[in-house]
Amino acid sequence: MWFSSIPTQAGIKGRARAPLYVLASAVVAGTFCSFSGSAVAQTDMERQAQCELSAIRDTRSALAVQYIRSACNWLVVNRDSLLNASSKGYYICLVQQLSGAQSNEAAAAILSACRASNPL
Repeated sequence: MWFSSIPTQAGIKGRARAPLYVLASAVVAGTFCSFSGSAVAQTDMERQAQCELSAIRDTRSALAVQYIRSACNWLVVNRDSLLNASSKGYYICLVQQLSGAQSNEAAAAILSACRASNPL
């Protein structure tokens, strides 16, 4: 029975295959993660685009468009963050109230009002 610990040809092949299974599963997992990461990024891009499209439609102020884009980006990036929950109202205010702003002066007044009603 002392020779039962000597590896046989089948035992060596079985051990040699084990790392291949591990490597194959690692490749599959890595591929899945890269695809799921791009799917998440695409979803975030779509969310930001929808936010911008809904708010910028009738907006003529370049300042308002700039702040709407920034606010939509912030809302998408921080949508699930509890750390930034206190700032969320400010960015929602910007998206809702800047929509349709016709001049930079009007946009500046809206920015000021959103800041006053939602202190950071």
